Amino acid sequence: MNKFEKRINKILRQCIEQFNLNLEGLVVFTEAATGHYLHTPILAALAGAKKVYAIAADSRYGSKEQVKEQTMEAACRWETDKKIEVVFDKNEKHVADSDIITNSGFVRPINREMISWMKPTAVVPLMWETWEFRDDDLDLDACRKKEILVLGTNEHAPPCDMAPYSGFMGMKLLFDLGLEGYHTKILLLGGQPTLGGAIYKHLTSVGCEVSWYASNTGNTAIEYEALNLNFEASGADYDALLIAEHIDKRCLIGKEGFISFERIADLNPNIRIGHIAGHVDIHALETSGLFYLPEEVRPFGYMSYQPDALGPLPILELYAAGLKVGEAMARSRLSGATITEAISRALGHSPAMDFEGNQA
Repeated sequence: MNKFEKRINKILRQCIEQFNLNLEGLVVFTEAATGHYLHTPILAALAGAKKVYAIAADSRYGSKEQVKEQTMEAACRWETDKKIEVVFDKNEKHVADSDIITNSGFVRPINREMISWMKPTAVVPLMWETWEFRDDDLDLDACRKKEILVLGTNEHAPPCDMAPYSGFMGMKLLFDLGLEGYHTKILLLGGQPTLGGAIYKHLTSVGCEVSWYASNTGNTAIEYEALNLNFEASGADYDALLIAEHIDKRCLIGKEGFISFERIADLNPNIRIGHIAGHVDIHALETSGLFYLPEEVRPFGYMSYQPDALGPLPILELYAAGLKVGEAMARSRLSGATITEAISRALGHSPAMDFEGNQA
C-alpha cells in the first residue's frame, strides 16, 4: 500500500471500530463509485458482510467499466475481492438475496418494482437524516405496504456528529473561491443546525465577518424577508455569498426569490458565490456574469458541494454509521422481531433516526 492507501486503511478500520460494525453473515446491496466513495463496498466487506453487491453506472466521473475495474483493484488490495461483486443493473436475484439495501447513489431510485423483489426481512438504511428524504429516491409507501423497514441516520450527535465537517466544508469552499477566511465578509444563507448553522458557528469562530440569514428556525439568524432591503444597503461590502439552505424550499435568489442575481451583480459584481445547497434560479446564476463554485449547481434537495471535498473520512464515517443502522434493523428482523420491535432496537443500539411523527 502507498501512503494514501495506508491512511484509507486506517480510516476503514477506525470506522468499523467506532461504530462496532459487524455485518457477519449479512448481504449488502450498495453502490460502486469513484473518488472517496470507491471504498464504501470495501468497508462493508471488511466489516464482515457475507456478500456485497455494488452497482455501477456511467457518470461524468467515469464509465461503469472503469468503476468496476477500480473497485475490484481496490478490493484485491484489501483482500475482499471474493466478497464483492460489481453489477451493472438492479436485478431480482441480487436484490432478493440482500439483507441491507443502502439508498446510496446508483442504487437509487428504489422503486416499487425493486421493493417487490426484496425479502420480507430486508431493510433500507438512509445514509442521511430523515428530514432529507426525497420521494423520487425511494417509494416509502411501497416499503410500508411490504413492511420493509426504513430508518435514517442521526448525523448531529455522537457517535456520528457530522456538524463539525460542515463548518470546515464552508471554509474549504471559501478557499476554493480564492478568499482568505480571516476578516472575509460573508453573507450566509441557511439555518439548518448541521449545515448552515454549523458553518456560521465555525466561520465566526475563526474571525470571519458573517451576516446570517435563514427562515424562522429559532436561531439568531435574520429572516430571509429582510435580505433584499439589507443587501441594498450594504451588499457592496461582501466578499462572498455562501448558500447552504437544506430545509426551506422557497427560491432564495432569482426572479421569484428574495433578491435577484441581476441585482446582486449590479450592487457587487465582484462578490464570489459558493453554492452548497438551496433553491436558486440556476439559469439566472449561470448567465449573471458572477463568479461561482462549484461549476455544477444542483437543484433544491441535493448538495452541489459535499463533505467529500474535505477527504475520505466524513464519507466513510457517515457510510459506516448508515451500515450500523442497517445492521441493527436487519438483525432484529431476521430474529423475528416485529417492525415496532426492530425500530425500538435500532434506535437504542445504533445511530438510527425515525421519521417525524414516528413514521418509519
